[in-house]
Amino acid sequence: MKRTLVLLLLLVAFVGGLVYQLFLKPTPQGSALRAREIATRGLADYLAAHHAGQRALVVSNPFTQRKDADPAIFDTEEAGLRGLREGLAGKVASIIVWPELKPEALADPRALIAGRETVTPLSYCVTTDAFDKLTRTHPDCTLIISLVGLPAELDRCEAWNRIGAPKFALLLPDLSIVGDASAVEAAFKSGKLLACVLRKPGGLADHAPGHGSFKIEFEQRFVLLTAENAGPLLEANPGLLGPPPMPAE
Repeated sequence: MKRTLVLLLLLVAFVGGLVYQLFLKPTPQGSALRAREIATRGLADYLAAHHAGQRALVVSNPFTQRKDADPAIFDTEEAGLRGLREGLAGKVASIIVWPELKPEALADPRALIAGRETVTPLSYCVTTDAFDKLTRTHPDCTLIISLVGLPAELDRCEAWNRIGAPKFALLLPDLSIVGDASAVEAAFKSGKLLACVLRKPGGLADHAPGHGSFKIEFEQRFVLLTAENAGPLLEANPGLLGPPPMPAE
């Protein structure tokens, strides 16, 4: 009887281990999607706490609207949207929109970013007035939550240069498009820039499995940049700005 019980327990342990390895053990891809969801959840939590009752445009990856897009693009974007939905939780109403792409981006997006060092390649693929068109279509939205960065020609973006609304919250942006540290800090102080989620210097890599609650894992991977901490954080970590801007052509 004891021998049968021991064998049964060993079998249960073996099957349990097999199930974990095949279905439950985090994969690098799964961990990266989880990291994306955590990043947007952190951004949304901040907006829900400080800007409840407002309406937001969620600027999403326009390549997800193409039938021939890589399935990984859909998975990544859905992970980000899932985090937003969880964090906003009805406190901030949102509308998902897709910025207009340049014709060249539709033909060969790689050509637009060739030789450029950026964490937001879509900044160079959207039209100069893409964000302006979105805000004109949805004038009741006072917030822009961008999952694709900022337009590279930011000085020509009326929505950014306009005093007051709309105000921006950004996921993993290339802040060098805004300018140097003083320009970014000024954007926060003016209220044009509300919050940015950035990768934590020396933090947990996207593909690495995290541990603990959402808040713990967010702190392992990311930093939330706001008007309250932008100056000290950028001074201590200049790499948060992103790559240096490209010289004028």
